[in-house]
Amino acid sequence: MTTGFATFFIVLLFVLTIVASGRYFYGLELRTSARRLTRALNLEIPKLDYSFEQIVYFASLPSNIPSIRNASRDNLVIKLDYKSLFFPRLSGLKIYIKTDTERIILAYLPIKDFRLPVLDQVLEQGKINESDYQKISICKLIHPATLREISEEVFQQIQVGRKGRKPAAADTADSKERTVKAI
Repeated sequence: MTTGFATFFIVLLFVLTIVASGRYFYGLELRTSARRLTRALNLEIPKLDYSFEQIVYFASLPSNIPSIRNASRDNLVIKLDYKSLFFPRLSGLKIYIKTDTERIILAYLPIKDFRLPVLDQVLEQGKINESDYQKISICKLIHPATLREISEEVFQQIQVGRKGRKPAAADTADSKERTVKAI
């Protein structure tokens, strides 16, 4: 009887260890691979340009919903959305408004739609494959500076929406896409 319990306990402990460490090792593998790839391509992840245009909003903005309209920057929460518990894969970012009484999902950015113009060119040239593209793209997406910029963009959308924004001086009348130039 005790050997059966001990075996069950050991298996349970093993499964819990895999589940608890899966995201950590997934992130470690992503960062290591992306660092190796960007060195070979002579790129720096923090300096890659990207666009906010693929963020999917679940409410029209600016909103008249009091919880959304009265939200502060501190109420915005960005959560990494993973597929699978045992072998995690990042599928996107969920952006919430979290108050004391409720949690409203405001927007979602699917990882497959987070495109980087420089990597698009490198992919087209055949220097990387789609898997390498995704690794670098994910590392850029989860970079703290990128998460701050996405948070600022979503907060800006809450406040004034797309129509209220003044176009940047570098934007042309034909260009509706907003690309962030990394510093």
